[in-house]
Amino acid sequence: MAVLDPIRNAPTSQKVVIGCLLLVLVGALGYFAVIAPKRLEHTVASTLFESTEREVTRARAEEARLRPFRREAEALRKRLESARARLPGEKEMPALYRQITDLAQQAGLAVSLFQPKPPEERDAVAEVPITFTSEGTYHQFGGFFSRVGQLARIVTLGDFRMTGIERPTGTVRGELTLATYIFRAEGAPPAKPGGPPTTGPRPATPPRPGS
Repeated sequence: MAVLDPIRNAPTSQKVVIGCLLLVLVGALGYFAVIAPKRLEHTVASTLFESTEREVTRARAEEARLRPFRREAEALRKRLESARARLPGEKEMPALYRQITDLAQQAGLAVSLFQPKPPEERDAVAEVPITFTSEGTYHQFGGFFSRVGQLARIVTLGDFRMTGIERPTGTVRGELTLATYIFRAEGAPPAKPGGPPTTGPRPATPPRPGS
């Protein structure tokens, strides 16, 4: 071809130079067209792999750090569920009140006042104070407290005062405050006491002397 004649007719040294230039050109084209994109792809993949590996290592460390807190949270959740099982709902309050007055009468106490007060809101529960007044012997009061302590529901003893009564039976009057609790779900409206009349649900049994 006439276009290649100058090259064919050129001295050998020029042909060598032209051949080297062509090899360099072909190599450069191959590098930029094939090798460079692959190297870039490899570099990006390596960077992503290293980044992912760091994230996995960090996640494992975070998991190890949080594991004790998760165990503690699970233990607290179980304790909360157990405590909730011992807290009456609002609908169960009247039955609990009757149960307490029944225990007082079984112990031989004469109940003259049993008055639930408006609930007092706490963090997760509502405390329901109960004003309780009755007459009996020290032994009968001790039996009543023992029975209350065995209830499945939580009932605590607050203020407590005993005064003597000038009677031959040797009885005393006990004025005390009991308290039970209602679990209050987050966002729930204030609890209602839902209590019975301010005296026992049925006539109290007179205390037995010396019992």
